[in-house]
Amino acid sequence: MSEFDAERAARLHDGRAWDDFCDTLKAAGHIVLRETPDGNGQDRVEGFRYIIRMILMASFRGIERVTPSTAASRIGIIPPPMSGGIGVQSPNQDHIVQPVDPRYRYRITGTPGDVYTHLSAWSPPIPENVGALATGDDPESHLETFNPNMALTPHTAELAEFVAADGTVDFILSVERPDDGSAWMSMAPTTRELMGRVVYDDRAAQTKPRLTIQCLDAHDRPSTPTPEDMATRLSVSGQLVLGLLSDYAGWTRDLLTRENATEFTREWYERIGGSPDDRHFEFGYWRVPEGMALVVDFEEPTTQHWNFQLCNHWMENLANYATGEGYIDKENAVRNGNRVRIVVAHTDPGVPNWIEPITHDHGVMGLRFVRPSVEPQVDSRLVPVGDVAALAQL
Repeated sequence: MSEFDAERAARLHDGRAWDDFCDTLKAAGHIVLRETPDGNGQDRVEGFRYIIRMILMASFRGIERVTPSTAASRIGIIPPPMSGGIGVQSPNQDHIVQPVDPRYRYRITGTPGDVYTHLSAWSPPIPENVGALATGDDPESHLETFNPNMALTPHTAELAEFVAADGTVDFILSVERPDDGSAWMSMAPTTRELMGRVVYDDRAAQTKPRLTIQCLDAHDRPSTPTPEDMATRLSVSGQLVLGLLSDYAGWTRDLLTRENATEFTREWYERIGGSPDDRHFEFGYWRVPEGMALVVDFEEPTTQHWNFQLCNHWMENLANYATGEGYIDKENAVRNGNRVRIVVAHTDPGVPNWIEPITHDHGVMGLRFVRPSVEPQVDSRLVPVGDVAALAQL
């Protein structure tokens, strides 16, 4: 047992690891208190609900984390939640969140389906002494060097790159390139998960990937974590919740400085593991009082997919995926030539592409373009709702 492992086990046994975990969650709650605009009751309620949802997600990714064995197992495809989500999550996009251990090599096989799938190696900054490190006294001060939510992902690929002539997928995921010439996707020594974005044009008509993963290196995989491993899992899970709250709250605070406008805030997007190598993603903060309308215009580029969606203050989707409310996408938009106009208003302005925000009048919005041929130019402005029908198309 290493020096760090001995300290991890000691911290788990005497309760310090648990205390740090609880203190970190308390700090996440203080972010909600600090970042709720003007003490808004609805935002405060949704902020605390958001923390609980993120705790559930962190438990899945941190506490219950299981990496693949030498027996092939299915890679799960996760659909978007019916409500909530993280960071303007797309209703047209499923996700792959496959835990991996960069010390080992993995073989991924299967079929790609007929959708577009983008892969990345999620590699956040996590210190070597995680689990042995006391963070609970001031967990936010540790986020720059210990933030499981922050991940620059230079190790990326499209699933289509690994499709053979017979239509099957077969490639190696590892830190070092295989010696035998196998198709290869690289990961970093700090990679924790193979992430995937599975983008649909038409969910009802398309087939998603069917993939399996197999570890090529035999190693011990106890069914119950060891004490030292559990100390690490508690630490990573707590900091993941805190990192999510801190990163997205900081991003939202930045967007608030320029309401009812969108832009590609690349630094923030990359910080949370976004994939600017295959998409242009504009974010903004919308605020639409009764009697007003937010008008968003753009010329539609040739693109794999695009969608526009509304979120609350915490970047949770307002979209109702089952009925198509709360967002507009490439498949369902009404166009005037190659121009698209989207209108956000509390009452029907009598024009196509109307989004009703229901019980909210402010929050974050996102306009996502996947594989656009050119960088889109987006114009947005607030006007009286009665003037919308008379506006000239740009």
